[in-house]
Amino acid sequence: MTPRPEIEEYQTRFVNNVARVIGANFLRRRPTVRVLDMGCDCSGRQLAVISQLVRGEVVGINIPEGFPLPEAVVTAGERVRLLRMDGMQLEFPDASFDVVISANVIEHVPNVARFVAEAARVLKPDGICYMETAPIWSSARGHHLMESMVAENIPEETRYRDDGSIIPDWGHLSLSREQMADAIGNKVLDKTREYLLWYLYDSNDLNRTPWSGVCEAFHTAFPTVQLMPRPLPMVDTALMPDDGREDYSVYGFTAIARKQPQSWLAKRLYWRLRRVGL
Repeated sequence: MTPRPEIEEYQTRFVNNVARVIGANFLRRRPTVRVLDMGCDCSGRQLAVISQLVRGEVVGINIPEGFPLPEAVVTAGERVRLLRMDGMQLEFPDASFDVVISANVIEHVPNVARFVAEAARVLKPDGICYMETAPIWSSARGHHLMESMVAENIPEETRYRDDGSIIPDWGHLSLSREQMADAIGNKVLDKTREYLLWYLYDSNDLNRTPWSGVCEAFHTAFPTVQLMPRPLPMVDTALMPDDGREDYSVYGFTAIARKQPQSWLAKRLYWRLRRVGL
């Protein structure tokens, strides 16, 4: 086996989860397994690792201008095909893939229901869809303004923290722009405060779909779905909205979805996955 390229810790966790899902559903026993990664890592490194899990073609799609770069194609390897394509309008026939995966993408697509429906359409009847993401919009930190993101856009900022001290937990759901500006105050640079406000109230980078909308999208597209919520510890629960419309304690989730009901053996393996934290 060729050496695995270096990937980030969160990518390693995702790859390991994909490996467990493939193994638990006996997909490794097939002569070839065709995999689609919706919204893949643009560097090609993560897909290079995923391609080592199966025998068959691995396809990664994304939408940035200029994707894929030539160096990403080389890094991904011969069995990986990188294509510039919209995940809400896949250019593949029905039932084209054995496995459809996606990580940290679903919160950014304009239409969650359409994105999940497309994943279901191109999945083979006995295939597996595995998706995960965090944070979702209705969680305490669903604003998605992480420290690394602020540092990338405003390198001179040193005081921003994504721990509720700058942007109050659930504040993006309950505060107006003016109230948020007051809450942020002079805790960060003026330039940073304006960037935070722009991202929270003007940017189209997030679809602002709450937990109920995510659940509905999966249950509409797939007959069999296991949605496993991930809670966020260490938040100020006193700030949680009390309107009763959402489960605001859900930070993120993993989803395993199928077009066909699970066999009794697959169900046993599913509970094994749950015991190891997947």
